[in-house]
Amino acid sequence: MSIGSKVRKYREAKGLSQEDLAFRLDVAQTTISSIESDKSVPNSILLNKIAQELDVNINDILDDSKTNINNVDKNEGIINVDTNIGTITMLSEKLIELYEQRIKDKDNEILFLKSIIENKK
Repeated sequence: MSIGSKVRKYREAKGLSQEDLAFRLDVAQTTISSIESDKSVPNSILLNKIAQELDVNINDILDDSKTNINNVDKNEGIINVDTNIGTITMLSEKLIELYEQRIKDKDNEILFLKSIIENKK
């Protein structure tokens, strides 16, 4: 059973509509629809939130088979599914890269703000 099928199964068992789950997760209803129809796979952060909201263990949602991905949608926290691109391991690597870049950007912002403060003194 796919990740999307499992999300749908657990969501319906909990008596939630796609809109309800989307609202609780602060994502668009189309994000939930894309996940449940296997057009996209949630990233690890969103997957964890889904599992928590549905009161299931994240491992109950994960599929035993490899999931192929091609890119991360930063706005919705989903990964578009595309065959023969790579495995879910690429998600972790991409997330690490994104977070490392965010840290560098924030460090640069801090340095800039510190220079402004020093110039005001």
